[in-house]
Amino acid sequence: MTRPVRSVLPARPSGLALLASAALLLSGCTQSFAGSASALPASLSIGTTAPEDLAVYGTSAYVSNSADGSVVRLDLSRGGAVSPFLPAATDAYSSAWGLRVVPGKNWLLSVQNQPYDFNPAHARAGRVAAFDLSTGTRINTWTLPDGMVGNSVDVDGAGNIYVGDIGPRPRIVKINPATGEVTTWATSPQWVDGGFGLGGMVYAGSGLYVSHNNALWYVAFRADGSAAAPVAVKIAGDPVIFADGMTLADGGLIYAENDVLVAGSHGTVYGVQFTGPTTATRTTLQENLADPSGVALASVGGTSYLLVDESQLGFTFGVDKGQPSRPYQVKVFAR
Repeated sequence: MTRPVRSVLPARPSGLALLASAALLLSGCTQSFAGSASALPASLSIGTTAPEDLAVYGTSAYVSNSADGSVVRLDLSRGGAVSPFLPAATDAYSSAWGLRVVPGKNWLLSVQNQPYDFNPAHARAGRVAAFDLSTGTRINTWTLPDGMVGNSVDVDGAGNIYVGDIGPRPRIVKINPATGEVTTWATSPQWVDGGFGLGGMVYAGSGLYVSHNNALWYVAFRADGSAAAPVAVKIAGDPVIFADGMTLADGGLIYAENDVLVAGSHGTVYGVQFTGPTTATRTTLQENLADPSGVALASVGGTSYLLVDESQLGFTFGVDKGQPSRPYQVKVFAR
C-alpha cells in the first residue's frame, strides 16, 4: 500500500533524461537471465493469505503479505516455484506493505506496519526493515514517525530511502541509512489530511512521482536534495489516478489501480508516458484484475514480463463479503 544528514545533489538535467537514467540505474532489478528457463505460466500461486506489494530482482520475485507480515520468494527460473523468504511476524508489525530491492547493498526493503483499517484514529507508526537478499537476515530497521502508516518505498541514487504515508497525514519521509536519521522530506497544503494518504510512489532521478487524492504528483529534488513544492501531473483526458503499486518502465511508469474501498474486487493496470516532468498520456495495459496492488517487470529467458499481484483487498478490509479466491495469484503478462 507508501525516505536524514541530507545529501547535497548536483544540478540535474531534464526530467525526461533522468527518467531514462533512473530506469538504467534500476535495470538490475529486471535484467535478463538466459539459460534453461522456460516461458512463465499465466498465473503464479503465492499462498492463502493476502499479498500486498511485489518486487523483482533477477529471476526472483518477492511478494509481501499484509495479513501476517511475511514475504515469499518466487523462483522465476523454475516457473515461479514459491518458498518462504521472511516468516510471519511475531511482534506488532504484522502487516507487510511496500517492497523495494536495493541491488548495490543486496537488500530487500520491507515496510512493516501495525494492522491498519483505514480509520485515521487507528494509524500507528510502522517501520522499514532491510533484509539481506541472500540469507533473509535482518540488517537494520528504522521506525517511522508517530502515526505514520508506511506504504510505498523507493531509494535514490545516493542510497536514501523514501517512504510514503498512506495514513491521515500525507507526507514523504526520508531515511538516511548511514546515519539512521528519519525526517519528513515532503508535505504540502495541497495534500488532503484526514483520509487516504499517499498511494504508489517511484523514484525517477529528478524527483519522485506519487499518487494522492485522485492525481499523480511530481516532487522534484532541489539542488540541495530538499523537496520542491509538489506539482500535479497533467495527464491527457484528466483521468482519475488511484495508483497503488508502481514501477518505472519505458521512459514512464506502470501502476496498478484497485477499488479497495468499493465492493467488487476490480482493478486495472495502466501505463503512463511522460511528455515532460509534469505532462503525460495514459494507456490501459490490463483490465479485469482482482484488486491488484503490486506491479513489477521481469526478464526471464529472453522474454520480458509484467507481473501483477491480485490482492483481493476488498475481502481483507471487509468491503467484499464471503471468501476470496485461493490460492492468491500473481498474474503474468508477456510484453
